[in-house]
Amino acid sequence: MRAAQWSLTVLGTSAVLAVIASAVAAEPELEIRVIYDNTSARRGIEADWGFSSVVTFRGRRALFDSGTKPDLFLANLTRMGVEASSIETAMISHQHPDHRNGIYKLYPRNRNILVHFLDAFYEKAFREARAIGMKPRRQTKPYELIPGAYSTGFIDGNPPEQSLAIETSKGIVLIVGCSHPGIARIVETVEKQRGKNSIRLLLGGLHLFQEDDAEIRSQIRRLRALNVKRVMPAHCSGELAKKLFQQAWGPDFEPLGAGKVVRLD
Repeated sequence: MRAAQWSLTVLGTSAVLAVIASAVAAEPELEIRVIYDNTSARRGIEADWGFSSVVTFRGRRALFDSGTKPDLFLANLTRMGVEASSIETAMISHQHPDHRNGIYKLYPRNRNILVHFLDAFYEKAFREARAIGMKPRRQTKPYELIPGAYSTGFIDGNPPEQSLAIETSKGIVLIVGCSHPGIARIVETVEKQRGKNSIRLLLGGLHLFQEDDAEIRSQIRRLRALNVKRVMPAHCSGELAKKLFQQAWGPDFEPLGAGKVVRLD
């Protein structure tokens, strides 16, 4: 009887361990939750002009940009199941309000967040940070945001911008905020910095909404030559650009939208 009970206990423990192992194995290497975007991809997640995403890479969590309206940003963050306390670091791509406003409302809820601005941000951005006790790091050169995920550092543009290159096991995932320096130029910079010749996934605002057909097609040709394998345009990309990118990438094109969750193994 005791032997039988012991066998059942062992079997029960093995089953629990198997479930735990399966759950761990099911966790994707990279998860990107789109918190803020011009369109919505999920009921209950409101759309608005701006961009924000939460990146979870190999168990570490970072915020990339923080949208325009702080209250909407926080509401969408909650609806997307992201606790303020779970975010360990944040980077703001550039100084425009539609990418940085939310961080000033988030920071008081988690004062342990290490925030990264570009040193080139206008003084107002730093003044608003000081007003709530935030001391953002003023970045110029490339740096590691979380293990395996790297800021490009300062890329000259109007205004200057930084983007995030994540080195997954199957290639670089590049997240861009608004691509003011030019999207092809950003991709070229990332491939040079990381010593790679392709981008697994390009995701975010491409800043093509004011460009004509010829310029968009020119950018597409450059991105294809740079071996960008998959694209997910958002925010300031523009409807014409989305249409032309869909034609160029076919099944490797997918639009984003607030509420979208991208999971990659």
